[in-house]
Amino acid sequence: MKIHPLLREPNAVLIIQVPISTPVAWEDYRRVAMLAMAAMQIDLEGERVVIKPNLTSGERFADPDTGITTHPGFVQGMVEYLKGHGAPARRITIAEDPRNSNDNLPRHWIGTGYERLAQATGVRLYYPTPYTCVKKQVPHPLVFERVNVSRLAVAPSMVLFNVPKLKTHNLSITTLGMKNLMGLVNVFDRHYCAQAWKDLPEEVRQDPHEVQPNAPRPRSEWLDQANHERWQEGLARRLADTAQVIQPALNIIEGIVGREGTGFQRGRNRALGLAIAGINLVAVDSLASYLMGFDPQRIIYLKVAARAGLGVNDIEKLRVYTLQDGELVLCPDVRALRIAPPFLVLSGIKGEDPNIFRSEDSTTQDPTDTVWTQ
Repeated sequence: MKIHPLLREPNAVLIIQVPISTPVAWEDYRRVAMLAMAAMQIDLEGERVVIKPNLTSGERFADPDTGITTHPGFVQGMVEYLKGHGAPARRITIAEDPRNSNDNLPRHWIGTGYERLAQATGVRLYYPTPYTCVKKQVPHPLVFERVNVSRLAVAPSMVLFNVPKLKTHNLSITTLGMKNLMGLVNVFDRHYCAQAWKDLPEEVRQDPHEVQPNAPRPRSEWLDQANHERWQEGLARRLADTAQVIQPALNIIEGIVGREGTGFQRGRNRALGLAIAGINLVAVDSLASYLMGFDPQRIIYLKVAARAGLGVNDIEKLRVYTLQDGELVLCPDVRALRIAPPFLVLSGIKGEDPNIFRSEDSTTQDPTDTVWTQ
């Protein structure tokens, strides 16, 4: 894969922000994706391509406009650009598990918008199964000696485009490129949040004031910030192991519409017209987290990744570019691009207001957010 010379450095990240329509339309996503790919001067020479969007709960929500998943219009823009720059449709695969259920049943993709995309462009839809995964050695393991990942995503001749959604998450705080790689792990092995919870001491995992074992109190009534951070640490170590094995050629965050809240049901969409891209996972996730209003040097999964040598999470060490008159230029003031007001996270810990997103523009479906430990 060829890319703009200025973006070949691991610490280089591109920000593109453009006006979008109200309400946001499919064409807005498509247009920004094509603009971003053109600005990066992406060019292939017949390599096979895997595009990994964030669609883990796509069949469950069955609406591409929820703001919870990477919009298919954005991926369509990428596909159409790639088809004109060295990657015919027959060599492009969209890889994701749109259901995330512990079984080998076929995924139907219905309602996700990706079935429409595949029909329009001729690309293949693919989901990893135990039969199509391979165990890969982790070079410097923090938790796993091996990670069971999609054989397709780690094939030597494959170019992997990692395309997460810009959003927050109840455990990891931001869920971007690093966490998006979980969808390429065998479904029976990928429930990192639940695994990390079991790593905690038993006295932490139990309600300290529980009097009815069959009816425990919600964690939001007793889980404190310190233990939530210990939980984050377990997730972070698993994400770092996965990122050592699965290494995208490009990470491009779809922030045409961002989402704040839990990452699932409870939350609110933010129309931004934003795309953030670069070749290094940690650099891209760090800049995106910063723009969302967080300090990437305090986000635990980014701290762990930086310590593991996977990239830089210090904004001062990044080279941030924007698009001006068709050319990439250094951003004179990254702080000016921070989103206002900052993104809010609903982590489900003691002391938070559980009703923060109960308003007319909220998409609340289930106030218990039963998927938050998956």
